[in-house]
Amino acid sequence: MGVEGQNEDWEGIIREMIADATESAPTEPGVYKMPCGECIVDFFLNAEGQERWLIAGDARSYTRETVAIARHGEHPWRRLYTLAEAAAEIATLAASREVSADRLIEELVETTEDREAERIARARLAMDSEPIEDVADRFGIDLKDL
Repeated sequence: MGVEGQNEDWEGIIREMIADATESAPTEPGVYKMPCGECIVDFFLNAEGQERWLIAGDARSYTRETVAIARHGEHPWRRLYTLAEAAAEIATLAASREVSADRLIEELVETTEDREAERIARARLAMDSEPIEDVADRFGIDLKDL
């Protein structure tokens, strides 16, 4: 096979990789965590109906293909809430509980703070489970010298 045949093989492989990557990309506009697991992308349709993909921290606008090629990874695409969607969800949840949105948010914050306090307490208990003398011995420190 000549160089030209090898180029066609590579071109076909690359086109197939692009097709596979773009196939898994979201089709519904929204904010997503990308397959790399770190980047956030805002996928929307512009005034002309063309797809645009904006990546947080990057001033350029991308297309589905360029995002799929350049921004890949092990993780699946994950849809995130926009602020408008989160506000609508809070309003719906508040209405279903028959409380104000402000009260619901206060409850959510209290619950989150309680869970964080419990997590910190568990971590401290785990750290305190080994006597300080044993830790000092492990590092060759005589506590009597301190």
